[in-house]
Amino acid sequence: MKTLLTTTLFTLSPGEVTSLSIHAAQRLRVEEATGTDVWLTRAGDAEDYWLRCGGSQLLESGDEITLSIDPRAKQPVRLALIAEARRPAVSLPHLLGRMARRLVRGTEWTPGQDRVTAS
Repeated sequence: MKTLLTTTLFTLSPGEVTSLSIHAAQRLRVEEATGTDVWLTRAGDAEDYWLRCGGSQLLESGDEITLSIDPRAKQPVRLALIAEARRPAVSLPHLLGRMARRLVRGTEWTPGQDRVTAS
């Protein structure tokens, strides 16, 4: 499997509060902040988390989270939600098979259907 990353960037202003429903495992990363400006709480979790620039928190599928930016923050905070999307890796036998099928199609020859006629 090959891993691809899908990133969603967004900005929250000082004092702003937002709630998010997480539908697939993702990582919340603080891309730009001046201090410990981001407060995160998760439904059903007794812990609260304060994040600073470069900090991140792994979020599970089904999480309901609330994010708040410290009203004393000096500037808006830029956040990223990073999700991993997996797709099957292409193997060498698979590639060789595809190449052979394309070559055969190009010659209009179908394996197993050779016709020999006597004259």
